[in-house]
Amino acid sequence: MSHRDAALVAHHHDALSAYVRSLAGSSPQAADIVQETWTRAIPALRAGKVANVRAFLYRIARNLVIDGARDRGKWSPWIIDEDLGDLIADDAPCAERAALARDRLRLLLELVESLPPRCREVFAMRKIEGLDEAEIAGRLGVTRGAVEKHLRHALLVLATRLGEIEEA
Repeated sequence: MSHRDAALVAHHHDALSAYVRSLAGSSPQAADIVQETWTRAIPALRAGKVANVRAFLYRIARNLVIDGARDRGKWSPWIIDEDLGDLIADDAPCAERAALARDRLRLLLELVESLPPRCREVFAMRKIEGLDEAEIAGRLGVTRGAVEKHLRHALLVLATRLGEIEEA
């Protein structure tokens, strides 16, 4: 910024700021508008194309305030007021549901632990590691039929015990 620009800004800044605050309301918003006003005005002022500097600055500022209001109106359906944030439904489960889910998971882990060792191992490889029957058979050195038998047994035991528990 040249010395001439700085003198011009110093001369008009306070009055321009007061004018913009009277239009915009919020001080931070007004400060942004004043800054943008100077950014837009300086090139024309340097070129000497402006007869009435004060009127020119006020017109730019007023147009920026109007543009800002138009933009806020356009986006307002999608902008949530901070005070209304508590009214928005929360996707997180309530404390009761979270506690029930933890209990159910603990129970399921206990049931898996109660399976016979080879059955538990096959079940973990399939359901936790995501291996298919052929990969499990290859790792354990058993037939694919044996893997399927262990999986059926594990699922049957778990489903039966979970059903018994829920009925009780």
